[in-house]
Amino acid sequence: MNARRLLLVLLPALLLGCQRQPGQTAASTSGPPPAAPAQPGGRVLRIFMWSDYIDPQVVKDFEKQNGVRVIIDTYESNEAMLAKLQGGGSSYDLANPSNYFIQAMLRARLLQPLQTGLIPNFKNVAAGFLNPGYDPGNRYTVPYQYAATGLAYNAARYTPPSQSWSLIFGPSDTVKFVLLDDPREVIGAALKYLGYSVNSASVPQLRAARDLLRKVVAKRGFLGFDGGPGTRNRLLAGDIDLGQIYVGDLLQGAAENKALKVFLPKEGTTISTDTLVLLAGAPNPALARRFIDTVLAPKVSAAISNYTSYGNPNAAARPYLDPLLRDNPAFNPPQADLKSGKVEFIEELPPGKPPRLYDRIWSELKSR
Repeated sequence: MNARRLLLVLLPALLLGCQRQPGQTAASTSGPPPAAPAQPGGRVLRIFMWSDYIDPQVVKDFEKQNGVRVIIDTYESNEAMLAKLQGGGSSYDLANPSNYFIQAMLRARLLQPLQTGLIPNFKNVAAGFLNPGYDPGNRYTVPYQYAATGLAYNAARYTPPSQSWSLIFGPSDTVKFVLLDDPREVIGAALKYLGYSVNSASVPQLRAARDLLRKVVAKRGFLGFDGGPGTRNRLLAGDIDLGQIYVGDLLQGAAENKALKVFLPKEGTTISTDTLVLLAGAPNPALARRFIDTVLAPKVSAAISNYTSYGNPNAAARPYLDPLLRDNPAFNPPQADLKSGKVEFIEELPPGKPPRLYDRIWSELKSR
């Protein structure tokens, strides 16, 4: 998930209660102290994932049930994850990249096929997360958690007259608002409002989004760019009326203040998925598949989402989700909206001109 956590919405936090050493998290407080990295065939599973992104009890239970040790190293951005893996860092079994980094990892030959036939609980994955564009046939990935992006407000201060991006992108300038500090989210929202794909590589469409955003950041009510937690805190403080936010970040605040609300704009919005992948040099691929299978078990998957407040792509986990997560439409986009692309996955841009256009638009917006 990137700075969405950065991200993703529906989403925070996993791996606290663990003993930490520089650059490394021992996922269990029991057993021998951290030792040398696992050797092929050893009884140590090493995972490279977003920080604070798994319920520690899930890891402890897996260790106890399988007689193994799990060591989790963490990162704060997809870029950092990719750089370490490409630099020949420690030998990991599993990694936790966002969907739009999968193709880059495949080009770098960092992944091996999962063989989902060896993962019985793969059957629990919700239909809207199967056969994604970034990994046809789910050959290399299983969805772990996801983050949709919505508009949040403090009902004690402001009641939106509609559930539309027009509250920000329309001509009115009567609300105070912030946008996410993320180019794909902001430009993607403008593209959606205009009726285009969040992954558009069309020069005319991107120019239209740029022109729209120029007007938006010039509004008196525009109070800058911020991350999800910052936006949530500003809503709690009553400093803004409306904020673009990862739904999970808002839900954390909603547990503190029930006046915080969030919705997915009717024109559509973005979504990104964090995945689990099996690395090409995994010392323990069979154990790694067993861990993935455990994570996909309904109650385990629900426990992770209940801990993180991130979206859950596991259809069988739904009955075990916290009601706040299960019953919030913004947390569970309708399957029809996922299939139709109304709630559209952020994808890797084709190389060449499109990424440069996004960069230029973003640089201009941030310099204003």
